[in-house]
Formats: sequence, structure tokens, C-alpha cells
Amino acid sequence: MQLLRQTWRQPLWYLAIAAVGAGIYWRFKGLGTAPFAIDEYYLARSIENVLRSGIPAFKCGGLYMRGIVLQYSAAALQHGGFTAELAPRFISAICSLLAFPAVFILGGRRHGRIVGLLAVTIIALSVWEIEMARFGRMYAPFQAVFLWYLVFFLRYTVDRDRRALWPMIALSALGPLVWEGGVFLPLTNILSVFLPRWPDRLKREEWIYLVGCTALLVLAVWFVTADFRGYKADSWPPGYQRSLTAVAADPLAAFRLPVSALRQHAGWFALAIAPLLIACFALRWIWTLRTRPYLVVGLLAALLAAIAHQFLIVLAVGLLLLLTRLTTWNELFNRRAWSFHVAIGLLALFWVAFGIAATDWSALEFASHARRVAMLAYGLFQFPDFIGVVIRPWARAVPHLGAVLLLLVAIAMYRAARHDDVSTYERAFLTVFLVLVLAASASHPPRQETRYVFFLYPLALIIALGTISRFAATLTGEGAVTAGITSAIALGGFTLSEDFQPSHLAHIDEPAEVFRAGMSPDMQSHLVIRQDFRSLALWLGQHRSEHDLVINGVHGFDRYFPEIDYFFVEEQDPNFADWSCRRGTIERWGNYPLLYSVDGLATKLATTHAGYLVAFNYDRDALLASLVSLHPRIAESTGDVMIVALSQ
Repeated sequence: MQLLRQTWRQPLWYLAIAAVGAGIYWRFKGLGTAPFAIDEYYLARSIENVLRSGIPAFKCGGLYMRGIVLQYSAAALQHGGFTAELAPRFISAICSLLAFPAVFILGGRRHGRIVGLLAVTIIALSVWEIEMARFGRMYAPFQAVFLWYLVFFLRYTVDRDRRALWPMIALSALGPLVWEGGVFLPLTNILSVFLPRWPDRLKREEWIYLVGCTALLVLAVWFVTADFRGYKADSWPPGYQRSLTAVAADPLAAFRLPVSALRQHAGWFALAIAPLLIACFALRWIWTLRTRPYLVVGLLAALLAAIAHQFLIVLAVGLLLLLTRLTTWNELFNRRAWSFHVAIGLLALFWVAFGIAATDWSALEFASHARRVAMLAYGLFQFPDFIGVVIRPWARAVPHLGAVLLLLVAIAMYRAARHDDVSTYERAFLTVFLVLVLAASASHPPRQETRYVFFLYPLALIIALGTISRFAATLTGEGAVTAGITSAIALGGFTLSEDFQPSHLAHIDEPAEVFRAGMSPDMQSHLVIRQDFRSLALWLGQHRSEHDLVINGVHGFDRYFPEIDYFFVEEQDPNFADWSCRRGTIERWGNYPLLYSVDGLATKLATTHAGYLVAFNYDRDALLASLVSLHPRIAESTGDVMIVALSQ
């Protein structure tokens, strides 16, 4: 049998080696040729500041501390002769390759070498992994740091290998310096004390460890939340109110349970007493578990979350209690616990009924019945915002891949929670994954995009592959046939998913693929949106007369057309507060004179009577309407950027 297993594994080794070779080629092919993506532009400007002054300081004041390790590493490469485009992308691509061995170790340790090889093969050929490796930002570097951190974390936590402690601590300290999401790693350090066992009394060395990890966590939180850029009144025009900035509303999140109105509805206020009494009755069962304080705290947290209509927390706490073996499935769902489940159920029914009856649905006439149901459900499962951070962006960009991964991960979680024959390693693996998904969901990222959980993609893939492997084993038992079924299902499913795009990879450095021609906006965002700034700069250079003003409104364009006279962003734009500097006179990133009103733009244009405005075309009609006094005309457009000719 072992010989059969090895015989099957050998071609998988060849496939994995071929996939890694292809992945390396596609990660580096034409790596420095594409113009900056907008987020790359921000990092490139800060790298310029590092090369200019030795620190990432804006010329108009403040520091840009995001990705500080990547900034200094790229600055060193640029000093050695790399182009500004190539340097940070080269580091990202190298880090992407460094993640391969960690993926193999994690996958192989959890489910055997077959799963390890399959995970490396898929990661090597994943179009998302490849495009993020070609993206000169912090996501691929942090993924590598995180995966190697997890290797050492599991060795220290599960194997109790003390040699893994210092690499684990060092990587957890490095994480926040690579990407602000790295703050999750010092948080994860704390889990290592409790995952193998839940001690009644902590040892002296465990207290010392927890104090040190807590100090590191506090320092990391301070670092990633500190306002190094110095946003303050001195940055903005006199009288500017940041609270008046226009922010696009999320239709799904527009619904809020009218909890504050509960006291105004006497009937509902009285009805609320019933589930609360049942909740109090549930405390009798919880009291019987008082000798297990960690379990009691978890159950009380779930009960309080239900009272506060946050039912995702209820589900998450229950799952964590089962994964960490603080309780068992039989104990949590036996007859003695019925009062607890009845209390949770009645609280859920109460909040659903109250939400339906007490909400002014006439104010939401625009919403269909299905959307109203979705809005109500979102209100009950809104924190942590798993729906907004994970479900919605994945459903828009990669719905089939996302749905399959969610299903396979859910099956793995259910099995680990339901059965006793799950190894400590697997429980620890799943617990860390769940905790970090919840932490990422609670972090309120600036946009709903898949990139904010990119670092967890290999873990989700390994869990999914493990579920497939177990399914195959139940059909055929252990052996070469199981390996063959696992490989066929995994590789066949991957080739049918949105993450396998051989045509895109074959032309990865050609304009149609670089600028995402024909892709949906959500898929463009998933693979990083890029604009053809060089073509626009060439057109403007050919058509602009000597006296025409050039006003830029798109970060990145000025790297390819530096003869910019002014930067324009309207005062009500959500980005204005971040980009304004020196009382609204300077644009922070490019250090150009700043205009923030149409009247101001018209005043400057009056000196030359003609000019060009480079702007995004997302809200083209609204922009053209606001500029109507300047006779706007779209002179050139490509991708999401247009050049508007202005005259007086």
C-alpha cells in the first residue's frame, strides 16, 4: 500500500514542480513594464521620500508608515538600479515564492504530502496569487510572513517545540511593520497558551509570556492606528468640517434596528421581558458549569451577544467553544442545555419580529422584498462584518470559488466541532483560521475588496483540500485510489474556478490583460485595477499647447506626465481630508498646488483660457455638469480615466 501511495505521489511531485516553474515565470514576466496601479503610486512616492530624506516623510509634513519594511527594502533596490515600478513588485514576487514551502509544510502536516503538493500546485498557478505577487504593495509579503509565522506557531503550540518560540515572536513583531493587518499576529500569540490546554492556574513562565505578548500587541495596535500623517486642522482649509465629507452609502447597511425606539413601544418593551426571563433561566444551567470558568465566560458572551442582537458572535463563540474543546457537541446540545438554546432562539425571534414591526419600511420603498429581508438579516449578523468583508466581495468577484471554499471550510469546521477523533493540530489550525477571519471582519477595512483576507487564502485552500481528502477516504479507504480521487476533484475543481485563467496568464504582460480589458469591475478589483497612464500621458503631450493648464485629479498619472500645474479634488470628496495639506494649498502625495472647488479651478483657468483636467470617469455626468461653466469636452478616455478639455 505504501508503494502504491508513493507511486501516485511521484507524478504529483512532477506536476507541482512544473506548476512552480510556470508560477515563477508568470510572476516575473514583464514585471516592471506595467505603469503604477494607484496604490503602488502611494508607496512609490513614499519610497522617493525615503531616498530623498532617509525617512518616509511627505514634503508638506507627516509620515507614511504603511509597509515600512517594504518601503526600505524597495528603496535599497532602487538605490541599486531597479526602476521604481520594478523594485516593490520584485520584493512581492520573491515573497510569494517564499510562501510555497510554508504552504507545503502546513498542508502536508495537516493531511499528508498529497494535500501539501496539491496546495502548492494550486497556489503556484492561482491567477489571484500571481497578480498579487506582481502588485507592489504589502499583501504578498505579509502572506509569506503570516504563513511562516503559522508554521512556527503550530510547532510551538501543538508540538511544544521551544525552538519555534523566538522565530514565532520575531515574525509576529515583523507583521505590523509589513502590513497593518499584521496586528493579528501578536493577538494570535496569546492563543498558544490556551489551545493545548485550558489551565486552572497559569504558571509563572506563562504569566511572563502573556505579559510580553500583551505588551507587543499594545505596541502593534498603537503603531497601526497612530496618526503619523498628521491629519489635523492645519492640513485643511479654514472652516473645513471632515464630518461633512460625502461618503457613499451602502444600501445593505442602510438598515438599522430601531433599538433606541424600543422604550417608545410599550407592547414590544413588555414582550422583551419574556426572552430576557428565559435568558435569566438559562443562567441556572450556566451556573452548574461554574468550575469551568473559560466555558462559563464563553456562554455568557454568547448570551449577551444574543441580547444585543449580534447573532454572528453567538455562532462564532459556540463554534470556538467546540473547536477548542472547552465543551463537546453532546454537552452543548443535550437536554440540560435546552434553556440556553431556547433563550437564544427566543431572542432571535424577538429581534426579527421587532425589526419587521417597528421599522419604517416606507422609507425603504426602493428596496425589493428580497433586499428588505437581506437588510434585516445583515442587521442581525453585522458584527463582525463577515458579510461585508468576506461574503460580498468574494460573491461579486469569484462567486463559484468563494461558494465552494465556504462550503468545504464549513464542513471541516462542523466535523471538528462534532467529532472527537480530530487531532490537536487540526483543531489549532481551524481555530486560528476562524479567529483571524473574525478579526479581519471586525477590522473595518476602507473598502469591500477581497485583498483584505488575501493572507488567509492558502489556509482556506488547505482546509478545503483536507475536506476533499477525507471525503475520498470515506469512499475508498486509505491508498492510491484515495490520492487519485482527491487529486482529480481538487485539480478539476480548480481548473473550473475563476482562479484558473491560463489565457490571462499566457498574455499577463500584454496591454489587454494588464489593463483588465473586458473584466467586470469586481474582478478588476480582485486582480488589482490598472490604468494606461502612459498612453494618456503620450496623448496629452501631443495635444497640449504651451500655455494650456494641466490639472490632475488621478494619482499615478503625474508619474508619467510630471508637467502638472495643479491637483484637483472637490472638498466634499471622501479623500479630500487625506490629500489636503498646508491649509488646503498643497496636495499631499505629489506636492502640487491644490484646487478643491470649481470656482477655484475657473479662477486659475482664466489666466490661460484653456486647459485639460485628468479625472476618473466613474461619475462622469456629475463631473461634467459641475464644470458646465468651463465648457467641458471629453477629449480622450481609456479605462476608468478621461482627459477633459476645458475653456473659457
